Amino acid sequence: MSRDPLLDELREMWLRRDPMPPGLLEELKEALAGVAFLADSDLDYELMMLVSRSREVVGARSAAGTSAYTLRFEAEGVDLLVRVSGDADDKARLDCWVVPPEEMSAHATRVDDERRFDTEVDEHGRFEFAGMPRGLYRIWLTPAGEGVKPFGTPAFEI
Repeated sequence: MSRDPLLDELREMWLRRDPMPPGLLEELKEALAGVAFLADSDLDYELMMLVSRSREVVGARSAAGTSAYTLRFEAEGVDLLVRVSGDADDKARLDCWVVPPEEMSAHATRVDDERRFDTEVDEHGRFEFAGMPRGLYRIWLTPAGEGVKPFGTPAFEI
């Protein structure tokens, strides 16, 4: 309770009209736990920034019951495009492209239970993860070159 009853009424009105989404606090705690992991580790990761998100996939065809969207992350000369597609079996597929293409490994970790999915980036900068259960994920890219910092995306939901 504030000292001003008008502010109390205003707060109550907004709580009724625009309540906090269910699960928001848990998702924030999970995302912050991932950042805390990086701070406590000896790994020198740079965090990529989400620069665009789109539900429109130009020129793509999809079967009934599927949905797709794209995410684009960027950090210091590294650009990552992720196409997330889902199906009726509650599994998702991530098709990814990184620029500039170079030899590196990639893995996706599920934030809530730390399941890990590993793959390699091909010479064209393409890699994929298939059969991914729905949840909150981060993608980590580890270049093969010496002195190059690994990159990680912020948490995103599939």
